Amino acid sequence: MQRAQIIWRASCGGSASAIAARVGLDGETVRKRIRRFNAEGLDALKDRHRSGRPPTYPPEQTATVIGIALTKPQALGLPFAAWTLDRLAAYLHEQKGIAMQRSRIDEILLHEGLRWRKHETWFGERVDPAFAEKGAIETLYTKPPAGSCVICLDEMGPVSAKSYAGHALVQSRTRPAERAKQEIDYGRRAKGYIFGAFCPATGEAFTHPYPGRSGAYWVDFLDQVETWIPRTTERVYAIMDNLSSHHTTDVLLFLLAHPRWEMVFQPKYAAYLNLIEPWWKILRSLALAGRRFETWDEIIDAIHHSTVYWIAHRHPFVWGKRRRHRPRRSPGIALVPRAA
Repeated sequence: MQRAQIIWRASCGGSASAIAARVGLDGETVRKRIRRFNAEGLDALKDRHRSGRPPTYPPEQTATVIGIALTKPQALGLPFAAWTLDRLAAYLHEQKGIAMQRSRIDEILLHEGLRWRKHETWFGERVDPAFAEKGAIETLYTKPPAGSCVICLDEMGPVSAKSYAGHALVQSRTRPAERAKQEIDYGRRAKGYIFGAFCPATGEAFTHPYPGRSGAYWVDFLDQVETWIPRTTERVYAIMDNLSSHHTTDVLLFLLAHPRWEMVFQPKYAAYLNLIEPWWKILRSLALAGRRFETWDEIIDAIHHSTVYWIAHRHPFVWGKRRRHRPRRSPGIALVPRAA
């Protein structure tokens, strides 16, 4: 813009000294700009090529990185189905002799155009973006596209090895009701996270424990969910929150290897749109309520048996059929008894 102002003022008859005072430059710089414009025309407004540090990796190696990222790992005899940055870096170093950092691989893939896909036409008109996204997720629950599967993904935790409060019946006829008591438990001996996938249309659920909730664990869980979903499903819509580990480049590489997947991120402050949240409450009541755990392995065993029990007694979650508010209780029920 400053160079264009110099040329414009010079074309209006302004002198180099007057233009320099106006744009805040010295007179010699203004004269160089005018002479360059007279020689090169409009190209004089652009920056000239500047020499800099030569690229660390030649174009051949960059092309190798892109080619391997677009190749299915199983076609190369590898035991996994999707790439991650760590897996790419290890393969390039061991098989191709290219010692490239994962951050550089990330830059190459993003520069090549690896991006999150835009939502499809089922999102409808975007008069109000937040309203449209919420309505689109509700439409996925009520009228999913033919041949598709809608699953809800999330992490529960941290879950600690400790004592969990429960419910027990009190014989109020034989003795007066007393305050509920529980053994004091000061220790949290171990902790971890439970990753879960829930299909509201059928009630099917899948859980897997992890010591943390990093991006590497999340991609590993997506690989297992991909195996869990039937191959006959043409499209998978995964509803999840906006946790940072859900947006990593490793997840993009997973989507590149599994084109039938589409991530649907719920809007902020709209956790009710993810139907795995009420199912977590059921799982906690089955696996944790009223129990004491000494180790993380005991929690894993309880979660596994509770998930198996739920699958045997599952029921679908129908959107809009659940009462959001409890009906008012009739008077006279559960009142404090009068003293005799």
